[in-house]
Amino acid sequence: MLWIDDREVTAHPEIPELIKIEYKVERLDSSDYAFIDSNKEPVGIERCEISNLVQKLRSGELEDQLYRCQDSFSSVILLKEGVYDEVDEVSGLLATHKKGNRGYYRDFVYPHTTFEIIKAMEVRLSGMGIEIIDSPNFPCSIIIVRLLHDLRTKPEGERTLFRKVRKVNLPVKLSANPAVPKLMALVPHLSEKAAIALIYKYDTIWGVLNAPDKELLKVDGVGKGVVRNLRRSIGKEG
Repeated sequence: MLWIDDREVTAHPEIPELIKIEYKVERLDSSDYAFIDSNKEPVGIERCEISNLVQKLRSGELEDQLYRCQDSFSSVILLKEGVYDEVDEVSGLLATHKKGNRGYYRDFVYPHTTFEIIKAMEVRLSGMGIEIIDSPNFPCSIIIVRLLHDLRTKPEGERTLFRKVRKVNLPVKLSANPAVPKLMALVPHLSEKAAIALIYKYDTIWGVLNAPDKELLKVDGVGKGVVRNLRRSIGKEG
């Protein structure tokens, strides 16, 4: 279930046609959209057009509002809506664009706001733990809201977008394990990455030396030549 603030629906009566998922309209105190994710944690989405964003930045309202969101939600997403760029390198002023029949055209230049200020704001908010997503226009914003809801309310095993089998991310600190360079010295042509993987899997050099060949060959970076060198190092020909 997606909750939508009633003021959002009043301002955009096309929402029921665009959203395409089950929703409920209520007065939300801290965000424009909200839902409970697959971990049973509340997620809040604040949609903010660039023009409104500039006003809220000047008044200090934006950060206050997002801090309130953090009090209500475990995850807070700022959906930043609009197309914008820098007018030129000299002034650095912020310019916004609108969509016309032949694409986007420059619509307005903010005389007292630079492109850099907007990006600095993003860095500050990221430091607060706010997730920032860009959208070019309102219909696209609704698509993003729907995607966020669909992807984050499904259990992890049911997500298919960009899903792939991931290899274990070995802790970098294991490279400082004294067993790693000792194993590399013992086995010619053994890479540091493979040595780390072996110590990570078998804990000790003894564990590596006594592992079956077929198990060793499953380790990333370990081929038949490495296994043969390992056996020779302990007086056993592979």
